[in-house]
Amino acid sequence: MSKSAHPADLMAAIADGQTTLSPKSRAIARYVISQPESFIRNRARDICAALGASEPTLIKFCQHYGYAGLSDFRIDLALAYAHQARNGRIEPRVQDRRRVNMDAKQAIARAAAGLVANDRSLLIDNGSTAELFAGALEHATPKTIMTTGLMVAQNALDWDQHTVMVTGGRIRPGSLALAGRSVETTLSTMRFDTFVMGADSVDPDLGLSTFLEEEAHNTRAMVDAAVRVIVLADRTKLMKPSLHIICGFDRVEALVTDLPVGDPAIARLEAQGVRVVLTHSIEEAA
Repeated sequence: MSKSAHPADLMAAIADGQTTLSPKSRAIARYVISQPESFIRNRARDICAALGASEPTLIKFCQHYGYAGLSDFRIDLALAYAHQARNGRIEPRVQDRRRVNMDAKQAIARAAAGLVANDRSLLIDNGSTAELFAGALEHATPKTIMTTGLMVAQNALDWDQHTVMVTGGRIRPGSLALAGRSVETTLSTMRFDTFVMGADSVDPDLGLSTFLEEEAHNTRAMVDAAVRVIVLADRTKLMKPSLHIICGFDRVEALVTDLPVGDPAIARLEAQGVRVVLTHSIEEAA
C-alpha cells in the first residue's frame, strides 16, 4: 500500500489483508482487530510487551497502511472503530493527537489568531489545535476567554492580558476536556463574539463531527453561544468517516486549514459559503 494513501476503512483493511502480512505483522493485526481499545489506549511499550514485538516492528506495521507512525495510525483506527461501533466511547490518546501534523497545526493556530484580532470575547474548543491557538494569543488585545479544554485555559493564562474561564463539568481524562450537562448549562445564558472549534471529521457535505455523542452535544451548545464560528482543521481531518454530527457548514464562517491549493474540497466548501483560509498562502504573503 502506498504510504500516501490511507484506507477508507482501516479496520476492514486490516481484517481483509492479514494473509499478505509477515507473521509478526499478522500477530499485530490480530491484536488490533481483537483488542482495538487496548491498542489505541495503551503505551507502545506495553503493546510490544504483550505481543513480544519490537517498536520498530510496530511502526513498520503502521507504515504498511500509509501512516508515518503509531500516533496517526491510532487516530484513524479510533475513527474507524467508533464509526463501526457507533456507541463506543473510545477516543485517541491526547498524546497521540499532539504528535500528529504539529507544524501544520501551529500554522493554523497562527492564522486563526489573526482572524480574531478585533474580538473581545472568545469561546475555544478543546484539542491539540485549540491548545496551540490559545498559545498564539500572546500579542492579542485583552480578551475574555472561556473553554472546555484545561490545557487551552493554561495556555491562554500564560499571557497575562486575558481573562480566562472554564465551563465546568466532568473532566474526560483522555482529552483533558470538560464535559457533561454543566457545559450546556453554563453556556445557555452567555454570548461570545467567536467560537474557535476543531472537529475529528470534516466533510464538505455532511459537516463537522466528533468521536463522542456527549462531545457533540457540548460542542453544539458552544456553536449556539457564539455570533460566528471559525473551524481549525488540518488536512488529516478532511473526509474522515462521519461520527456524531456537530453542525453543518451553514453555521461556519471560516475554515482555517493546510489543504493544498486546488484541493477539490476547497471548492465544495466555498460553494456552501465558507471562507477557506489556507495557511501556506498566508505564510507566502508574509
